[in-house]
Amino acid sequence: MSLHLVFNSAGYKACQLRRLNDDPIILLGDGVYCASSTREDNTYLLEIDARVRGIASLNKEANLIDYPAMVALTELYSPVVSWAE
Repeated sequence: MSLHLVFNSAGYKACQLRRLNDDPIILLGDGVYCASSTREDNTYLLEIDARVRGIASLNKEANLIDYPAMVALTELYSPVVSWAE
């Protein structure tokens, strides 16, 4: 399985077209704005990026993670694919 790092909405759209259904996604940077577009259990938001953009409190069902958790996910999956079109 691949891990997908999504940095913006264009990257999110491209990722959705190419990823496998069970591949996990981490939304970071402006990619956290895409959190409302997904209800998948395997989608994570980098908490600091969500808080900076004022959306962490709006998405209580989101899987919020910190940097150590993000690093742990990158160690579990290969390859790690970045999306920022």
